[in-house]
Amino acid sequence: MSNDPSSSTSESIATSKGSPDPEKVPEIFKRHIGTWQGEYIKTDSRGHFLRSFLGTFTVLIEGTTYRQVNHYEYPDGTRLQLNFVGEFEDGILKMSSTSYSDFSAIAWDAGQDTIGFRVRKTQDGALIVFIETITLLDPDHRVRSTQSFKDGIFDGISFIEEVRLK
Repeated sequence: MSNDPSSSTSESIATSKGSPDPEKVPEIFKRHIGTWQGEYIKTDSRGHFLRSFLGTFTVLIEGTTYRQVNHYEYPDGTRLQLNFVGEFEDGILKMSSTSYSDFSAIAWDAGQDTIGFRVRKTQDGALIVFIETITLLDPDHRVRSTQSFKDGIFDGISFIEEVRLK
């Protein structure tokens, strides 16, 4: 974990002047552009609380290119920044990350103001798969819930209620 969140990366994302391609980017994704913040809560496979931490997420879409920077702040004061990039192809967002060499994800419009999101990555020698829904409750309020699997075994649930900061 880094103690430097490299805020310049998220600042440049937040101030970029590009706009999404109206014909290739599904409307639901455009509604998530901006900076969001909330408390991430993680549970074990039985629903028991494991930990929580603050998350701030900045999303930008220029043309068909998607960029996201996640900043996490943990109770012990450590910070972590993760960077993601993607392209929209046939209405599906295909993502990679400079933070994880084998990260791959897809996201799609799941209807009812919800984005479906599936992630695969290796962490500590284990294959991690996340299945997430991101539901927009109103323009400045969303909820995410994530099922986590480690080497094919259910590993718990995470959820976060977020508000748009800008």
